[in-house]
Amino acid sequence: MEMTMSELVDYYRKRAVEYEEIYEWRDPSRQEEQELLETAIKAALGGRRVLEVACGTGYWTRVLSEAAESIVATDLGEEVMELAKSKEYGCPVSFRKEDAYRLSFDDGSYDGGLAFSWLSHVPRHKIDGFLRGFHRVLQEGARIIIADNIYIPGVGGELIRREGDENTYKHRTLKDGSEFVIVKNYFSPQELTDIFAGHVEGFTEENVFYGRCFWYVDYELRKGRGDSYGG
Repeated sequence: MEMTMSELVDYYRKRAVEYEEIYEWRDPSRQEEQELLETAIKAALGGRRVLEVACGTGYWTRVLSEAAESIVATDLGEEVMELAKSKEYGCPVSFRKEDAYRLSFDDGSYDGGLAFSWLSHVPRHKIDGFLRGFHRVLQEGARIIIADNIYIPGVGGELIRREGDENTYKHRTLKDGSEFVIVKNYFSPQELTDIFAGHVEGFTEENVFYGRCFWYVDYELRKGRGDSYGG
């Protein structure tokens, strides 16, 4: 049974205060890739007016604020955004409660887009719809980075597969003892190329970085199959 948005919001509400501990793990490969991600995000989105989807506690918002012109950071969870608002930022940052599947912004409102640790929570049949909606509120030629985790056995809870279900799930136990089963999909480099090539003209495997802990795609928005935006 597919996890609802309200259930996902509840999970992150309860996990909010412990969420950023994942970025403190002292695994050398993880730290190296986090530094690489910071560099890539700043280089791609520096000087741009950026819309961030699913900003959570603002960890990557703060990183990006060191380079962006401005950021509108969105999330559906009020508790995580309250933590994000408590941080100090290097550029103007505003926060809005938004459903990532139904963004309320006008067409072509921003020239940069960021979504970190969000796509893995999108049920596979909703990915195309999410990307169409995200691309709609970005200008043609906007620069976009979407990043997420790579599956590492034994990390982040038990991986669950269900017969007849194209999604995978993770069983998570928080410090307060509460338990959740969340949608957590993982993608191969070829899957990522196929997904984004269907929406972005000229997208190839060269737009995909695939490490040991994280992947990200970095691309300029060009009209592709299935997208309608701008105008």
